[in-house]
Amino acid sequence: MRISRHYIALLASALIAANGECQNPEIPGRDLLAFPVGLIAEAGALPNVFGGGFWNPASTRLPDGSRWRLSAAAISTPSDLSVNAHAGAVSGTWQGSTITASIVRASVPGLVRTESDPLTVSADLPYSTFVTSLGIARTYGSHLTWGVAGRVRTGQIELKKRAAVSVDAGFVADHLTRFDLRVGASTFLASPWSRGSELATYLAGADARLIQRDSVRSVRVGMSAASTQFGGSEQFAYLSARYGAWEGRAGPARTTAHGSVNIRARMAVTIHYAGYAIGVAREGTPNGLAPSYQFALSSLLR
Repeated sequence: MRISRHYIALLASALIAANGECQNPEIPGRDLLAFPVGLIAEAGALPNVFGGGFWNPASTRLPDGSRWRLSAAAISTPSDLSVNAHAGAVSGTWQGSTITASIVRASVPGLVRTESDPLTVSADLPYSTFVTSLGIARTYGSHLTWGVAGRVRTGQIELKKRAAVSVDAGFVADHLTRFDLRVGASTFLASPWSRGSELATYLAGADARLIQRDSVRSVRVGMSAASTQFGGSEQFAYLSARYGAWEGRAGPARTTAHGSVNIRARMAVTIHYAGYAIGVAREGTPNGLAPSYQFALSSLLR
């Protein structure tokens, strides 16, 4: 569910007040990662344009003949949300494996702490999270790729900072059956030793060919699902089509959180050219807010 900027401010103030009386084990900023950072209307558990392995460490596998990949991504949300997120990743080959280092930062600028609305009694309230990841992906046989990644996430709310370490794993199996089926599953921020300070998300996705003339002229249908511990869940069904350098993708996303259900449209356009992939996605909102936009860029180097 999309959270308004004012709700985030109230939540941040409440967390600060609670920390004044007892230590809150949860690391701040986890809700900022409910946004699909780096996904251009794509299934998080499957390979994507960004290729940084943020949602599935197995999705970083470099194609044959490529030695490096440089990636960047950003998300822009409407002013009622004011969530900014930026991501970057570098992937390289090493002894038959793909090694990837990535960073993601999400924040809400311009929050203020108040004692009684609307009287402002302090300066801007820092509220952000930063995720650093290092992962490896390796292919076994002709169909299966597995991956693992270690992550460090820090979160800040006002002057209080906390951090946790997580280890995630995932797989992607492709070219299955005569429908060229792809399936994938992964964890995100899995940290069973954190004693509740970090909440894991579990992801799964699959897509299959409907029509295909060749490798750059095809139509596919897919489905993805994600569920967060003690949090919300999301299902996304989509149809994708590629014709030459152009690829389009669209479908409805259904999110359940805190007893509310939201259904909104996602759509994206990606251009593939000379080892580059540039994608832009638009996501609507069910509450009459302006849409949010995603941008991703990756470059393969031989």
